[in-house]
Amino acid sequence: MNKKTLYRIYNLKTDASYFGISSSKGNVCAQERFSLDLGMHPCRTLQDDYTKTGLELFVIETIKESDETEELVKLKAELEKQLEDKGITVYR
Repeated sequence: MNKKTLYRIYNLKTDASYFGISSSKGNVCAQERFSLDLGMHPCRTLQDDYTKTGLELFVIETIKESDETEELVKLKAELEKQLEDKGITVYR
């Protein structure tokens, strides 16, 4: 099976987070940073914040790798709900 990766892009200034699941091979963190650096990230609010504040205020991290997509989708939803329940912004 092809491993998939659940990752988070975390805004250190606002505590906002973006969660994504990637099935691409290679370094997910580098791929996301490349997309943000080019101004081409599909989440426009995340892209706008990144463009305004720059790389220094963002952390891109791997949360979990798994062969089971459904497991990662469930975990992603749980993490998003936990943050929203605390009043923390989740980029969508």
